[in-house]
Parts: sequence; C-alpha cells; structure tokens
Amino acid sequence: MTADVYPQPSRPSRPARSRLPQHGRTPLSGRLLAGVSGPLLLGLCGFLVVGERYYRFREMAGAQWIVSHALGLRTMLLASPDAPVLYAGGDGGFGRGIALSTGCSSALLIAPLALLSGVLLLFGSRRPTRVLLGFVLAAGLVVAANLGRLTLIVAMQNRYGDEGFGWTHVLFGSVLMMAAALIALLLFLYLITRTSTRDTEVGAP
Repeated sequence: MTADVYPQPSRPSRPARSRLPQHGRTPLSGRLLAGVSGPLLLGLCGFLVVGERYYRFREMAGAQWIVSHALGLRTMLLASPDAPVLYAGGDGGFGRGIALSTGCSSALLIAPLALLSGVLLLFGSRRPTRVLLGFVLAAGLVVAANLGRLTLIVAMQNRYGDEGFGWTHVLFGSVLMMAAALIALLLFLYLITRTSTRDTEVGAP
C-alpha cells in the first residue's frame, strides 16, 4: 500500500501594509483648526510688522515688571518718539535709560515664524496641532530670551554703569538672542517634520 505525499497548502500571503504616512488625510477637526488658526497667524504677522511699535511698548512693559520684581529696582517706563525707554535704579535715583528699538525687539523673529506657520496651516499637509505647538514653543522661547536679555542689560548697567551696558548689549545679549533664535528654529522644524506612531497608523490602509 502506497501513500501519496501532498505538500501542505500554503496560506495566502497578506498584502503588506503601507507604513508611509499620508498627510493628506486630515480629520475634519484638523481642517477646521487650520482654517481658523491659519488666518489668525497671518494676521499676527501683519500686526508685528505694522504695529511693531505698540508691541515694543508691551515687551518693554514686561521687562519692567521682571526688573521690578526680580531685581527689586525702582523703574520708570517712558515713551519717546522712536522707542520706549526704561529707567531703573535704587534709592539714589535712576541711571541711564535703555531704549528698545525695532532691531532689538523679538517682533522681527516672531513675525517670520507666524508667517510660515500660517502658510503651512492653510496650504500645507502637516498636522495643525503640531504646527501650532511648534509656533507657540518657538515664539515663547524667543520672547523669554529677549526679556531675559533686557533684564540682564538693566542689571549690569545698574551695577557696572556704561561698561556693563556695553558688554551685555553688544556681546552677551547678541549671543543670547542668536542662540535662542537658532534653538527656536530647530525646535519648530523638528516638531513639524517628525513622524509619530500615530501618523504611521493613520496613514496605513
């Protein structure tokens, strides 16, 4: 008696699932968020360009609050035709005031971020929450760094006079802002370009 040997039937192979994210599949909530926040960020960019003088006054007011509470100095904020001027000192009176010009304001760094974020939200394919998170963190870092720079200038000027002002304004302050701008840009690019596990799962068919 002979027995024929039949090979075991192979299981049909399943089609490989694509792991490439498909950014075009944006939920309705994401499209609504992008449609609302995109124009708002473009409007913020326009405001920072057109109304940068008002923004500088608000920024200097924030520096005045930090100087008063963190350094314990008496302060006085005055308006000049070109820029807000902050005076600070102790019981002996005020020293030389520092002016916040357009070139020293964080508006010049935040406006391009707002423009890029608004364009990405309206015409890009990235997740809106990630673009907004990147903008908020990057802009917050730039604002905090500039407020810290202004506070440092006031502190060094109050302690060392014109020499302290020169060193912190020309050297330390410039290095601080360049580093903050670079870190903010890298953080923004990292957040909007990285692919998460959720993106991969959403992109799978």
